[in-house]
Amino acid sequence: MENISYLKKYNTDTFNSWGIGHQMVSNKVSFEKILEKTIEMRGHIIVKPSRGKYWYIKGINNKKSFEEIEEHIESNMKNNYKTRSNLWLINYI
Repeated sequence: MENISYLKKYNTDTFNSWGIGHQMVSNKVSFEKILEKTIEMRGHIIVKPSRGKYWYIKGINNKKSFEEIEEHIESNMKNNYKTRSNLWLINYI
């Protein structure tokens, strides 16, 4: 995990995959394993919806910059979008 420079938790989600690509993983997998997989994929977002059977690893296709993704998440927070979802925003060195 030494290649992570930023990890922040939010209570929101992105609008669907928002064009940034995503992969679904069973919610039976631990957060630690999801984090490892996200780092391997260089994903920028982990989402655990309030309901559902999956974790979502998002931001895997490099179509949006970290700054664009962060701005989108901050906007969703201000608009109280899906406040029961848990989202972790990740950036790398």
